Amino acid sequence: MALRLKEKELASVGISVVTGCKPCTDYHFKAAREARASDEEIKQAVADALAVRRGATEIMEGYALTKLGAEAHGSNSGRASETNRMKALVCVGAAFGVNCVSNLEEHLAAAENAGITRKKSGRS
Repeated sequence: MALRLKEKELASVGISVVTGCKPCTDYHFKAAREARASDEEIKQAVADALAVRRGATEIMEGYALTKLGAEAHGSNSGRASETNRMKALVCVGAAFGVNCVSNLEEHLAAAENAGITRKKSGRS
């Protein structure tokens, strides 16, 4: 199933926020509203993306602590195990945006479980 405009814009809102791009955030907030995304849907996209960012921070904190010989606390595993299509799109984009390979792999698997494939459509 091809992505709908609203899905693309909600994912773009989340990605813009986690990457810290104010002009992109402004643009995609407006575009999401034009694509008939509700304030609640936009808030959820932002919350999902920020959760990925926090997870990436926790992963890197644990990684740094193990480099110092300390035991890492907490784990990101299992966070993406159950998700819906919209959340999966937001989380994959956010994980890519914050450059967290561990998070990206986890969210790509969750996206596949939600029925999202990497197959490109024949349309441009």
